[in-house]
This record gives sequence, C-alpha cells and structure tokens, in this order.
Amino acid sequence: MLLTCLAGVAALPAMAQNETPVTLRGQVTSSDGKLVLYPATIRNKKTGARVFSDQGGYYRIAARQGDEILISFIGYVSDSVKVVNLAGTQVSNVRLKARERFLPQVEISGKYNAYQLDSMARYEEFRPFLEAKEQTLVNTEKRTQGGFGVVFSPFTRGSRSQKDLRKFKKLYDENEVNQFIDYRYSKSFVSSVTGFKGDSLLQFTQIYTPSYNMLRTINQEDLIMWISVRAKLWRQNPAARMKEND
Repeated sequence: MLLTCLAGVAALPAMAQNETPVTLRGQVTSSDGKLVLYPATIRNKKTGARVFSDQGGYYRIAARQGDEILISFIGYVSDSVKVVNLAGTQVSNVRLKARERFLPQVEISGKYNAYQLDSMARYEEFRPFLEAKEQTLVNTEKRTQGGFGVVFSPFTRGSRSQKDLRKFKKLYDENEVNQFIDYRYSKSFVSSVTGFKGDSLLQFTQIYTPSYNMLRTINQEDLIMWISVRAKLWRQNPAARMKEND
C-alpha cells in the first residue's frame, strides 16, 4: 500500500506538467513565404478554442501538451501543429500550399456533383467559424436601468475579433462564388466547346466569363450556345466585344 501511495505521489508532477498551459504562436503565410494569410483560422481540435491570425498573419492560441492545432485558410491546403512543449511558449510558423482547383465537369455520384461535394467539405472544415454568431450593434438581451430601452454595444461589434469574423465570412462567400464559376465555366469545358488552347483559351476566358447569377440560371445547352457565338466573333475580330445578355 505504501509503495502504491509513493508511486501515486511521484506521478503527480508529471500529471501537473501535462495540465500546464502552453501558448502556441507563430505566423501563417503562403508556401513561398511571400503572402501573409489573413484571416487564417486557427482551431484547437481538442478544446474547440478558435482564433484568427491578424493582418500580419500572426496568431496566438492557448493549448496544452499533446493538443493538435488546425490551421486553415480559404483556397489553401490545411495543416496542423502538434503541441510538444510542457509549458511556456511554442513557436510554429506555418506555410500553407495553395489548393489546386480540381472541379472536373463530371458527376461524382447520382446525388452530388464535384462542386457540391467540394463545397460541403469546405463548409464542414470551417463550420465552427461560419456558425459563430456575429455581435449586433444593439444588444437586445439587456435592458437599460429602469427596464426601458436597449443597450448599444459599439465596442463589442467593433472589436478586432468581430471584424475578423465578418472579413472571414465575406472571404468565404466570395470564394464560393469563384468556385462555382470555375466549376460551370471550367477551362476544360470552354476548350471542348471552342477548340481554344493555351494563350487563346486564356485570352478568351479573360474577356468572356459569365457572371455568377447567369451561371446559376442558364442551362447547359444555352451556355454552350453563349460560348460558341462569342468564340465565332473572337476568331473574326479579337478586339470586338459582346455584352453578357447579347
């Protein structure tokens, strides 16, 4: 019994060390180190704690030894960092690689196409941030003294974390628009309709790319016709232009 007690006492320091807070900090940039990624999302997979990198790409998050920290930025391949320090500060600079846009013009399954599957995967990855509630200017949950009126919270809504959250959601929405355009109007699809390749394909798509709203409503036959008419004009006169609705 005495030996058991002594063993238990000896194990206490090691257990206490594992419970010591660690500050993980660093900078998030592109793989070449030239582009600062802001606001990158940093999430502790064990505790659920989450933060954004700042405008310099720097982040700081609380963790403990053994925690796994997921670092993500829209349009880039996510990476993770393992907390190895027992206490103090661990510095981990993260360089993320740009994600290749696959989105083939094919059906992956009978229920979902490639874009839908990709979009669902992105939503799941960023769910904790996308579903985070934004602060409103007026806090309707609190009343002023006397029971009348509402409390205005400009400092809460104007905090850096709230600004970062709004910027992140705007960036996410813009990326979803671009991903859908890339899916319905992929270079491989335009090339199969027009026969253009290389620089000709690049120049044509730079001049003629349908809007998101148009691609959401137009059917495939009409889209092929839309591309074909403009390709014919472009072959005749590359300087000529047609409006989207012509």
